[in-house]
Amino acid sequence: MWRLNEFNLSRKSHTVVRLAVHLPQQQPIVYQDGQEAQAIEGAALRKTTLTSWFELNKNDPSAHNISYSDIPQYYVFDKSTTNWKKRQRGGQNVIGRLPVVRILRYSFPESL
Repeated sequence: MWRLNEFNLSRKSHTVVRLAVHLPQQQPIVYQDGQEAQAIEGAALRKTTLTSWFELNKNDPSAHNISYSDIPQYYVFDKSTTNWKKRQRGGQNVIGRLPVVRILRYSFPESL
């Protein structure tokens, strides 16, 4: 319907950046049958938006006061280098999206 009415489909609103959430050394991997070993080796070297954010906070004092969900407003995630780089232009129309994380019952001590 939008195309039929010739409405502009791009540059309409905010850009949404999907941010990864995972436990240490448990980032998700995708592999094909028979290539499990290579995928595991590659995953150990690959950085996610979360691991790169921790690295950014370790190395850049100006990022210390920026929460993970707000980081896309000030930095751009470069997929080729898997690093956050400071934005050159405004990021006021950028939203960081965090996935819903289900907390498993066995992850808490039974004494609670």
